[in-house]
Amino acid sequence: MMRKCPRKLLAYYLSDKLDVDDQLIFFAHLDDCPECWDEVYNAVKAQHPHYYKTKSRLKISDKEIKQFEHKERAIEVA
Repeated sequence: MMRKCPRKLLAYYLSDKLDVDDQLIFFAHLDDCPECWDEVYNAVKAQHPHYYKTKSRLKISDKEIKQFEHKERAIEVA
């Protein structure tokens, strides 16, 4: 079943033209609508790509992880 999405509210939200009451209505809709949520997410991501840059993660072998798990740390107390 296709849901009826408030396309006008979506457009106004993306152009920052909603008043507070309409924003609340739209946010309530976003809670239940993954399609509109994706549209908002992708639009914001396109407007601000620098916030969404991915960085590769540091890869650590199991051997290196075990090395750190088994080391005891000596704490020097003065």
